[in-house]
Amino acid sequence: MRIGYLVTYFYPYGDGMENNCLSSAKEMVKRGHEVHVFTSDRRDGIISKNKEEIYQGIHIHRSKTFFRYGHYLDFSPGVVLDAFKFDLDILHIHAFGFPLYDFVVVLKKLFSRKTVIVNTPHGPFMALKNYPLWQKIFREIYAFFEYSINGMYDAVVQVNDDQKKWMIKAGVKKKRIAFVPNTIPEDAFRKIENKNFIKKYNLKDKIVICNLGRVMKYKGLDQVIRVMPLIVKKYPNVVLISMGRDKDNFTEYCKNLAKKLKVEKNIRFLGEVDEDDKLRGLDSADIFVLPSEWEAFGIGTLEAMARKTAVVSTDTEGSKYLIKSENGILYKWKDLINLRKGLLALIKNDKLRKKMAKNNYEKSLKFKEEIVAVEYLEKLYYKLLRKKL
Repeated sequence: MRIGYLVTYFYPYGDGMENNCLSSAKEMVKRGHEVHVFTSDRRDGIISKNKEEIYQGIHIHRSKTFFRYGHYLDFSPGVVLDAFKFDLDILHIHAFGFPLYDFVVVLKKLFSRKTVIVNTPHGPFMALKNYPLWQKIFREIYAFFEYSINGMYDAVVQVNDDQKKWMIKAGVKKKRIAFVPNTIPEDAFRKIENKNFIKKYNLKDKIVICNLGRVMKYKGLDQVIRVMPLIVKKYPNVVLISMGRDKDNFTEYCKNLAKKLKVEKNIRFLGEVDEDDKLRGLDSADIFVLPSEWEAFGIGTLEAMARKTAVVSTDTEGSKYLIKSENGILYKWKDLINLRKGLLALIKNDKLRKKMAKNNYEKSLKFKEEIVAVEYLEKLYYKLLRKKL
């Protein structure tokens, strides 16, 4: 098969959507398929010098971004041209609500009907609640137009059990919804020495709570900081470590909040870390906390599970799929009382914490890249191609 992936950002960027696309692309190359990725050439003001690159067998085509506003409004016309340069069997798009990508879908349906078009939206269009009024109005208007676009896909991928509801509401035909979970690389399970890491961040003999992910408002790190004073009062040796790239200067806000609440000595802001330190941080942790308002899956949670860590998380779509009573604790977004109760329950109950950690590790093994690629994704592609014949 000749497979194309259309995604806003790609390697070397490494957030959830990018990692999901990279995982799929790598595994399809291993399975002997020709793989192309069509993406932007820049992110956060950093421009990639290599417009054309082959990475682990993946042909990456980066197009100039002339304009971007927020998450969805992206004008990189080169991706449209690139998507038509190759005689693709599969075009797999990542995300709903991008006008440029919707334009590609319409053109493909008109002029390249033999190409199977798949979408992994990762979440609803403009999924958060607290947008300004004008953005809420824009969301309703564009959702009206996008409804017919979403009905054109040959398949739409859900990564958790709850997504089917809003997908159908957004115009996706029920019979075209397919389940393909997110994945975790084999590298996430490798052993690594973390003694120097523990020494560097003064984590010896501490009870470590870890958060992994971008530091921004909807990711909720400030909520964990708000419950730290009462936790530290009961358990002075508790430390919270934050690993993740800053967004909108929210790290500074969190640091100031920690100082105001007088818990700055119990919090380590590590910023964006490399893969090795990410594993060291997760290995140092007793508890992983995911306080996000919304997550379609939660790759960070899965990575923590693979490092044998118990989890406390908001009841997002992804967390409700990954976390059950035997391997973690769920709470409602902004429910600081139950967030604190969940963390305290695992801090004081060593036996429960270790049992959850063991269960998490065993569960995470089912999400290895190769297993998902063979059992779910490649089978879906072949099934869709047979229908086109």
